[in-house]
Amino acid sequence: MDEPLLTIGAFARAVGLTASALRHYDECGLLVPAEVDAGTGYRYYTPDLADRARLIVGMREAGVPIETMRVVLDSSAAEARAALVAFLEEQTARTGRAEDAVRGVLAVVDAGPAARPALVELPGPVLAAAIRQVRQAAESDPASELASVLVDVDEDGVDVVATNRYWMAVRVLPAAAEGDGGRAVLSLPDAAALADRLDALTTAELRIADGTLTLAGQELGRDATYPAHRLVLAGLEPGVTHAVLSKADLLAGLDAAAYAEVDLFLGDHARLRSPHTAEQSGVRGVVTGPPVRLRLGTALFGRALAACLGDEVQLAVTAPDRPVVVTSPYQPGFTALIMPVRHPGD
Repeated sequence: MDEPLLTIGAFARAVGLTASALRHYDECGLLVPAEVDAGTGYRYYTPDLADRARLIVGMREAGVPIETMRVVLDSSAAEARAALVAFLEEQTARTGRAEDAVRGVLAVVDAGPAARPALVELPGPVLAAAIRQVRQAAESDPASELASVLVDVDEDGVDVVATNRYWMAVRVLPAAAEGDGGRAVLSLPDAAALADRLDALTTAELRIADGTLTLAGQELGRDATYPAHRLVLAGLEPGVTHAVLSKADLLAGLDAAAYAEVDLFLGDHARLRSPHTAEQSGVRGVVTGPPVRLRLGTALFGRALAACLGDEVQLAVTAPDRPVVVTSPYQPGFTALIMPVRHPGD
């Protein structure tokens, strides 16, 4: 007898995940539904997927990255154990480094004067467009601290940032700023409402202090931690392989692949290939540097491409297991980082 099919809502309640999380793990290829209705797109699950889902829940709560989850779920017991032990050792070391770093910051805070609020002026519609551009990278689960947009002001201007840990979008807006700098984390609804207000302002005067952004008397900001995106960008290794590719060809190739993951080959010719079929698509463009193959999440790569302005995108690749830097020749202030998917043969 065939196993009964559960709706995504019923399965989510049974295993302790949200429906949005299940959709995300489907896109990552970690927890693929037993059936997807071709007409409605509704996902259905069978009870035998529950054990795999509960393992994912446990690893998610521990902060295990997607790449390690994939090893644990799809490898031998010995390989799974080795991957988890390595993760635990790294977490222990990271905790020690974090404690040392926090003690150092506390010493500076205790000794230094109070920070001056960050004050900056810039065109309202420009900031509104930046918010809408990067928010595609934000986490979709409202309960996550990363279901947010960061507005970060320093002496050089304003950075607008969103990330879900698997890709990050950053838009840098040059502007003359006063004060000691500051950052405010905005929930997605607040970010959307702010963008709507900014559309009507020729000049927006922002004040950021103590994690709160103030515009024309309205205060916005949520109590949430957020990644230090400038440290992430500064820590990137120089690209080895570079490519300028047709965005239309890449998007068409992603549609043709029709799977959650796709392989991108950069060499004498660029092409996309489905890892599960012989289907492949050529991509117009120019590639320099050694050839490389990347496995990318189809949905994540598609969103990053959609966020880039213009007909072409630039890729800078260090290695198949390092973040891919995606930029636009038409908009120098925009950068996206995409984490490749670990390939079993790598």
